[in-house]
Amino acid sequence: MRPIHFRVAAALLWCGLVGAALTAPPASPDTSRLIIKLATADLSGVNLSLFALFNLMGVAPLAMAVALRFDTPWWKWLFLGASLVVGAFALLPYFVLRPWLELRREPTSFAGRLLSSRWVCRALGLAAIGFGGLFCFGGVGEFSELFRTQQFPYVMTLDFFALCLAGVLLFAERSARG
Repeated sequence: MRPIHFRVAAALLWCGLVGAALTAPPASPDTSRLIIKLATADLSGVNLSLFALFNLMGVAPLAMAVALRFDTPWWKWLFLGASLVVGAFALLPYFVLRPWLELRREPTSFAGRLLSSRWVCRALGLAAIGFGGLFCFGGVGEFSELFRTQQFPYVMTLDFFALCLAGVLLFAERSARG
């Protein structure tokens, strides 16, 4: 697979995410209050599957930072930082611009070395497993209703799937590199 194919796939994924987000249900008037409750872990009246997905949307960009720690452009950190707030909406443009199929060097920055730590990878893995389990057992039926009727859960779910597909692109690159 050539680098242009990865760029085209990332661009199509980003356009698909933006296009799908435009089909979202209307915004709920209490969305900002809900986000504050999710961020502060005030779970009174909050669906646990929604809380789990919200937290997975924090774990996924950190996992992407681990996967991208070998990338040489310094400006990757701008996209990774923004992805902690808006997820794949910020990260996929970096995937379009990033140098694909280049040889990767060990990170020399403090952040890069920290992300190479086995403990960070284990912590992210445990967090993903924990929040994934909470999502599955925290009220998926009620979450599916929120997904169909409210903009925030709808867009956040699509965003999570886009981040997962971006991970597939990184895996495909690794496989192509050999």
